[in-house]
Amino acid sequence: MIPQLATEVRQILNPISINSGAATTASIDTKGWRHLRVVVSFGVIGSAATVFELKESNDDAVADAYVVITGMQASGSTGDTRLPQTTDANKPAIFDLSLLGRERYIDLFLTTGSTTLVSAVAILSRGESAPDTATEKGALAGYFQIPA
Repeated sequence: MIPQLATEVRQILNPISINSGAATTASIDTKGWRHLRVVVSFGVIGSAATVFELKESNDDAVADAYVVITGMQASGSTGDTRLPQTTDANKPAIFDLSLLGRERYIDLFLTTGSTTLVSAVAILSRGESAPDTATEKGALAGYFQIPA
């Protein structure tokens, strides 16, 4: 099997324009998966983000609050782990995270300085079982694949 086919894609932030505020993202239930990639697509970035991080919780913050995952928090204005800057418009930002030893729920936290166009997807991989339908992969009814 081609490893990239054994994944599930979840839209966690629909394309949106955020004007000086926090994005509300869908939390990611990682049960049954061993790896997570979060791809955040930026369009226009009006000014640098002030918060850009992944957090984790055992129960989706019912009783266990979300806590920042060490190494999954952007800071500063330079380097590979910088906060998204205006010069990063039309570029993706990627978080890669091993889920071994992690809490069950992961969430993306993003706060922008001024009008920013953004969307995000979570790609879960290395699962206990491989999804093989469009629905299981988190896709539309139109899932396209050319067999090897």
